[in-house]
Amino acid sequence: MKMNKLTVAILIAMLVGILTGQGYRMFAPDQAAGFASDITLLTDIFLRLIKMIIAPLVFTTLVVGIAKMGDTRTVGRIGAKTLGWFMLASLLSLTLGLVMVTLMQPGVGLSLSLPDDTASSGVVASAISLKDFVTHAIPKSVIEAMATNEILQIVVFSLFFGLAAAALGDAAKPVVMLMASAAEIMLKVTGYVMNFAPFAVFGAIAAMVAKEGLGILATYGTFMAQFYLALGCLWLLLIAMGSLFIRR
Repeated sequence: MKMNKLTVAILIAMLVGILTGQGYRMFAPDQAAGFASDITLLTDIFLRLIKMIIAPLVFTTLVVGIAKMGDTRTVGRIGAKTLGWFMLASLLSLTLGLVMVTLMQPGVGLSLSLPDDTASSGVVASAISLKDFVTHAIPKSVIEAMATNEILQIVVFSLFFGLAAAALGDAAKPVVMLMASAAEIMLKVTGYVMNFAPFAVFGAIAAMVAKEGLGILATYGTFMAQFYLALGCLWLLLIAMGSLFIRR
């Protein structure tokens, strides 16, 4: 099976990152820590680019998909199923994550130092009620929801926006066409962002090897194998549950 150019570039970036990181450990150990700190800038840039495209991509594609259905009753029915599916999938993901973490205990071999019992994580834990959850799902401002990448709130607003566009029919066609163009643009932007992935992989691998040495690769390899196992289980579970929504 022929691999695409991006996959090949990522694999090459991994190998070059390993060689670069190990090179610093062998020939410039005093500079390895500084190099690791600086090179992670590439990874940080990539992650910020990913966050940058999430909100407009979700909004435009959902609005166009819903608006082009035409029939408001169909839109309403599918919209309700979409919200139900989103919440169910989120619950299943969280539950499966807790189960897999308990069974496989990822990160055990990383030998990370434990913080003090009095140390603060910066995250305020509080119980959430059904009222709090539903209230949180309804955006106070779509601008705020997009600025903070609150995906559920963006989905809710997109459903209302797409439903209104479908109800208006021809009057909303210019806006729907604009959204369709915006969706195409965002998909193109996504392609541009993914082209930066090899640099991010290089930065992450090089920094990791420069700080910890080649031995860390085995630990991280085990961690990634556990991650993909959990991801595969999640996909199988979602496909099985999705069949209940779409049937045959």
